[in-house]
Amino acid sequence: MRSLSENEMTALRLLAEGGGSLIEWRVPETNDKDPVFGTVTPGHTTYRRLEKLGLVFYTEEEPFDLPGDPLVGFCFSRDI
Repeated sequence: MRSLSENEMTALRLLAEGGGSLIEWRVPETNDKDPVFGTVTPGHTTYRRLEKLGLVFYTEEEPFDLPGDPLVGFCFSRDI
């Protein structure tokens, strides 16, 4: 197994700090660097690499449909 990059280690640390999961929409598409402090926020590209290694997974959510419900086809936010 290969060594994890600094971004991958940060992503795993953020997952641990978040109680083991992160809501998908709170993660940037690509790695995001803070212009002031220089800290990097891992993006979906990093989490997808970790998923390929079997270290994280994206939940699969089915649409929530109830007869007469105004939220027809409502989809829950996926977690990492």
